Amino acid sequence: MTDVNTLIDELRTAIEAQSFPEIMTPAQAAQFLGVSEDYLRDHRKSKSGPAYSQPATKIIRYMRPDLVSWLNRSRVAA
Repeated sequence: MTDVNTLIDELRTAIEAQSFPEIMTPAQAAQFLGVSEDYLRDHRKSKSGPAYSQPATKIIRYMRPDLVSWLNRSRVAA
């Protein structure tokens, strides 16, 4: 049986995710992931971070599904 606190946490996460746009700036993506913009930049440079789009030289955008997918690939089984 699922614990009530677990259900509340899952619901809170779902609600918070909806407050973020589908396409995010690096600042928004960092906030969504709970990391710094420097962390994302370092992962872009090393090609180990979430997928991103670069429609122009100085424009970086992340899509929410790519961020969630990257988090899922980084999961560690307990």
